[in-house]
Amino acid sequence: MLLGEPPRSQADLVFSLFGIPIRVHPFFFLVVFLLGPWRSASGSPIIPMVIWIVAVFVSILWHELGHAFAMRAYGYQPWITLYGFGGLTSYNPHGGRSRGSGTLPQILITLAGPGAGFLMAAVLSAGLALVGFSVYVHVGLPFGLLPVPAEIIGSENLTRFIQQLLFINVAWGVLNLLPVYPLDGGQVAREIFTAISPRQGIQQSLKLSIFTGAALAIFALTQLGSLFMAFLFGYLAYSSFTTLQAYTRQRPW
Repeated sequence: MLLGEPPRSQADLVFSLFGIPIRVHPFFFLVVFLLGPWRSASGSPIIPMVIWIVAVFVSILWHELGHAFAMRAYGYQPWITLYGFGGLTSYNPHGGRSRGSGTLPQILITLAGPGAGFLMAAVLSAGLALVGFSVYVHVGLPFGLLPVPAEIIGSENLTRFIQQLLFINVAWGVLNLLPVYPLDGGQVAREIFTAISPRQGIQQSLKLSIFTGAALAIFALTQLGSLFMAFLFGYLAYSSFTTLQAYTRQRPW
């Protein structure tokens, strides 16, 4: 969920997975830590915090790998950066031959991220059911269908880890599909609007992003009581508004 790749730092964690370079900025772990569970049922946050950080790291990395695998399928050479509130999968559009230009390939590349998360949740839920554990599906706003273990799986810590994997990959995946820029849904909306109207498409997608982000901020504050979600979508709506103003000044009607 980044507009651009962050600058490198000496504290970056750098490694490669499936031949894809990966860089984790220290701000990633800092933000995940700040959003983590500060109190557990037993009163000690250490183990729940470690489980939370690992679950978020695995889920977001898997999401970005979904983008990366799709990019590589179209001939791009991707790399992944985890930073702040999320991640970014990049590629050099001018390096080598690729088949990824055009609206449909770009949409498929964008959808591959949340699609990978939904696939992980489906495989994990099916695996639990096959070995005899009960998983029920919670239906409701704002996440739609959310699989939840109905019993202890091995231990409380393992159950917590599975619950968080399911929640992050499904709930965050659903939110990421909303047409708010720079979320994946906002990028898909931009591709669709631009394909329909090359001249006005970007402005139209930004207007949709502003409206949707503002509406979600109000909904999160009044119906969900979530200050974090209200701030997040309010900020994204404001960011789209300032981007629209700058784009409008640069591009004459």
